[in-house]
Amino acid sequence: MKMPLFYGYARVSTSFQSLKNQRHEIFEYAHKNNILIDKIVEIEISSTKNKKERLIDETLSNLTRGDVLIVTKLDRLGRSTVEVLQIIEDIKAKGIILHIIQDGLIIDCNISNPINDMLLALLSGFGQMERNFISERTKSALAQRKAQGIKLGRKKGAIVKSIYDEHLYTIKELLDKKVTISNISKIIGVGTRQSLNNFVKKHFKI
Repeated sequence: MKMPLFYGYARVSTSFQSLKNQRHEIFEYAHKNNILIDKIVEIEISSTKNKKERLIDETLSNLTRGDVLIVTKLDRLGRSTVEVLQIIEDIKAKGIILHIIQDGLIIDCNISNPINDMLLALLSGFGQMERNFISERTKSALAQRKAQGIKLGRKKGAIVKSIYDEHLYTIKELLDKKVTISNISKIIGVGTRQSLNNFVKKHFKI
């Protein structure tokens, strides 16, 4: 039987935060719970966006069912509710166990926990609300452009430039919220991560 891996995951998004503090908290938690940490993945504010995205994807790809990922707080997983929810869904789908130290939560898809389920349902509600806000702002921006006489869509006989054109405002909104390319691809539900990455490089300065 495979022994589970225990990974710590630390991320700082501002110059006022410290990887050292998160690392210390993870090791202290591990010591109290007789856990031997196999690896700690650290992401600093100076890391490029692609590197940040690659590290979270790489971390999850190295873990399999029954392995454990430990974070100090839920918001260390991502920069927005939508992104955090997407990452949690990926974690649950792979059967990875998530420990959130400061919230006192252990998310294990193999074990039913009413309190955890309620908190995740609440978080999911906030995530849906955030998606709705993004959708409403997208519709509002399109309506405003139409009111200004800007023609929307393609001209008759024109070739569609990209499958992402109709999602342009949503993509921009999510990029502004620092959601990774990988998770934006999953949220909008079209194309591939690589094709979206190429589209973003062409249309946005990142």
